[in-house]
Amino acid sequence: MDFGFTEEQELLRDTARTFVERNCPPEKAKQWDDESYFPADVVAAMGDMGWFGLPFPEAWGGGGGGPIELAVLAEELSRASFDIGMLYIGTFIPGLALYDWGNEEQRARYQEGMLTGSQRFAVSISEPDAGSDLGAIRASAVRDGDHYVLNGTKMWCTGAGLPNCVIVMYVRTDPGSSRHNGLSVLIVDPSMDGVEIRRTPTLARHILGTNEIYLRDVHVPAENLVGPENQGWDVLMSNLELERTIISGSYVGAAQSTLDIAVAYAKEREQFGRKVGNFQAITHQLADLQVDIDSARLLTYRAAWLLAQGKPVAREASMAKLKGSETYVNVARWGMQIMAAYGFSTESVMSHRYRESIVAPISGGTSQIQRNAIARSMGLKGT
Repeated sequence: MDFGFTEEQELLRDTARTFVERNCPPEKAKQWDDESYFPADVVAAMGDMGWFGLPFPEAWGGGGGGPIELAVLAEELSRASFDIGMLYIGTFIPGLALYDWGNEEQRARYQEGMLTGSQRFAVSISEPDAGSDLGAIRASAVRDGDHYVLNGTKMWCTGAGLPNCVIVMYVRTDPGSSRHNGLSVLIVDPSMDGVEIRRTPTLARHILGTNEIYLRDVHVPAENLVGPENQGWDVLMSNLELERTIISGSYVGAAQSTLDIAVAYAKEREQFGRKVGNFQAITHQLADLQVDIDSARLLTYRAAWLLAQGKPVAREASMAKLKGSETYVNVARWGMQIMAAYGFSTESVMSHRYRESIVAPISGGTSQIQRNAIARSMGLKGT
């Protein structure tokens, strides 16, 4: 049993860590979040490193990287902040869906943008009545000649308002079918007539932004259908385990960076004549947090390794997502406690991490959904 990285993976990790230190340290990421600023130059620099092409086959111009390499990058980039990690992950996950399910014309249309990161993608699934219950999607797409006509409301769409972004949208094309049937995937350009995007005010995640999308008689060319009509559920499920695994890597990176900030503070802050990091009440809590992070890290890389071997990973990916997201919240919460009033100040990185972490057990599949999936793998109903 080998828990080590290859030489190439170690180099990737070190390169990504240096990239964060130079281009997007935590203090800078917090500033961008405060200003709702999209760092296009950082995205371009990621593209120059070849990272956006990493998930795609070498024969297609990509880097031929696997789940472990992607998890390494996700962890290191998210040391800046989880949103910085999502600058990367949020583009290639829908990009992979287009690559896996799109036709040759669609692949050719977006190939250069996918590989360089110049083309952004946003995934639109949730609706006012369809969050964890994805079978409740109601936004309709009715075929009318060589177009689909879309109507409805989509919510909680990350990054849909960013420049040069198209939306990979899940809609219902057969309202008479069962819940998980009759869904289809369409590529929607935000500039199309009838599309209105409204940014949703949130506690954090302001670099990418969260959006509502209103669809009023939007005519989408039928050539923008991704995969077979009415088989959108299969498209949705096809990369779900990879997404959960890679996002778990991001939670681990953000949590580790957050703990590092708290440890550095505990080593410097003095009370009652000694460093607060020398009080057992603090040292034991910091030790417990590091155990939690390492546990989440091991779960993440176990899931990534299984994916790389082509093995079933539904249970392991849910475990990684559950542990990673809840660990990030716990670390940020204790970071606030340890830094006390300094953490409470909105000028501190810790306050930003606290706000950012809160959504981790909600987005990308709630903790309750992950526990249901794990329970089902144990032969329990999990409902």
